[in-house]
Amino acid sequence: MPQGLLEVSGTIDVIQFWPDGRSDADTAKIVVTIGPDSVRFRENNARPFRVTHFLDGATVGRRKPAVNAKGQLTIRLQGIDAPELHFQPSAIEASEFPGLDPAGLAAVKKQYHDAKVVHPYRQLLGATTTKALHDFLASAGSSTLPCRAFTQVDLPNEVFDKYGRIVADIEVKIGGNTVNINEWAVQTGAAFPAFYSSMSDTEITTLRGLGNTARSNELGVWKHLAKTIDAFDFTLLEPKPGDTSVLATDAGPVIFPKLYRRQTNWAARIKAAVSTATLQQFLDAQKKDQCYRTDDFLANGEHVARKFLLATLVKGGKTILFEPDGIVVKEDPASTTIRGPNVDKF
Repeated sequence: MPQGLLEVSGTIDVIQFWPDGRSDADTAKIVVTIGPDSVRFRENNARPFRVTHFLDGATVGRRKPAVNAKGQLTIRLQGIDAPELHFQPSAIEASEFPGLDPAGLAAVKKQYHDAKVVHPYRQLLGATTTKALHDFLASAGSSTLPCRAFTQVDLPNEVFDKYGRIVADIEVKIGGNTVNINEWAVQTGAAFPAFYSSMSDTEITTLRGLGNTARSNELGVWKHLAKTIDAFDFTLLEPKPGDTSVLATDAGPVIFPKLYRRQTNWAARIKAAVSTATLQQFLDAQKKDQCYRTDDFLANGEHVARKFLLATLVKGGKTILFEPDGIVVKEDPASTTIRGPNVDKF
């Protein structure tokens, strides 16, 4: 596990979250002024924090600025997964059709495009949980709050995920108290705990404990957690900013968002008639979706714990055989490469 800790001081705008904006309950942008003390790093708990300029002039992925033109970093809140507010089906990949030549693949992509199935879809509770976070942050009485984002890493190339986001915790002050947004979301049922192999045992057990309490009290998402996968609802689309009328009908069965995202990709392909696979067959084909049982992972560590495919925890494309906090997902090793004048080390 990484021993270093990276922290970024900045501000978080409340109006980015729906219903004012488009951000959902597990992704946020923070504004960072790249200057003295904004970005700091320490090698371990025994070492002091020191300023690092690894973000200065840095790009991630396909030369995308690590800090955008507005001075913002995108943060994916670590260890949580909230109901989707606007998940869009993924593009067709060549690996899905290994027997097709370039012309055949182009025809499939055109059929998929022309079917007009790629829209931002939402789960039930996606709007409700996002508004809960929006309103909680707004209770501080300001539209902009000072914040601290932090993540355990040792090297600059461990900072960003494959989507160019920093996976981190965010702290803010509400009513004079320091609040960890990630923990608040799990504690109140605004999000499920969602564990990855890059997380420390302490991070996992902390969120698991908060989730257990929320589940016992049937708070938020736990009250509506479904054990079966229903037919995909193409009418549930991202609500427009300000359209709070959707909240009146936003309650109902909700599956673990990770499964929902895969169901969305599958349903779009079926509706576009570019695939005849069942949902179970589609899940079985996702060979990168590997995970561990949480108890096994905590007891034995990643290198000893038994690894298996997520698809094995779904029966017949219908019945869900796991709890959200019962698995640890193996981190995708395809992290985003960071480039820049100061990225060799912190």
